[in-house]
Amino acid sequence: MSAAVQILDEHGLNGLTFARLGKQLGASPTAMYRHFSSREEILIAVADELVRQSIDGYVPAVSWLDSLRDLAYRAWRTFERHPAAAAQTYHLLTGGPNELRVVDAILAALHQAGWRGEAAVKQYHMYSQFVLAVSGSHAAQVAQDDTGSSVASTWVQEYRPARPEDYPYVSAVREELRSIDFFEVYVGLVDALLSAMAAQAPAAKE
Repeated sequence: MSAAVQILDEHGLNGLTFARLGKQLGASPTAMYRHFSSREEILIAVADELVRQSIDGYVPAVSWLDSLRDLAYRAWRTFERHPAAAAQTYHLLTGGPNELRVVDAILAALHQAGWRGEAAVKQYHMYSQFVLAVSGSHAAQVAQDDTGSSVASTWVQEYRPARPEDYPYVSAVREELRSIDFFEVYVGLVDALLSAMAAQAPAAKE
């Protein structure tokens, strides 16, 4: 599915078609329909490819917190490399082998922290939904739209009010609002989540 990811990289959010994928693979669109009954099936395969790229090379850390931090950063970096693919797939469950690798890695870290059973599953969903929502929404913001313009420009908070004195707090940080590094924001959010998890972890109470 690396071919489908490449098409989305090059042609943006609506660039993935049976015709383009067939051409990329040297096959006819009809041949592609024999492998995938719908575009949704292709996107599920793309989602599993992104998960593979994210999890390949992962080695659990000594600390469960460092393991979860690494997995969160891996998701962000993969989505940032392939924003159009990520924007269309981050909400999808694939049921594939790579998704299972990630789920198992997260649950292994939570097991190390002392969570079991339903409590572990609850923590898994809190963590995974946070990572996917934040990194996925960022990918959607930087993805290319149909015209080739960057959607990211809609998220740059650049304010030039006619009367800056009416908005003193905005005016005081106007440049910072315009130039914020969103990965730094993500790092802060991940740290906040992991700090909250660490405070609740059964292993910390033993």
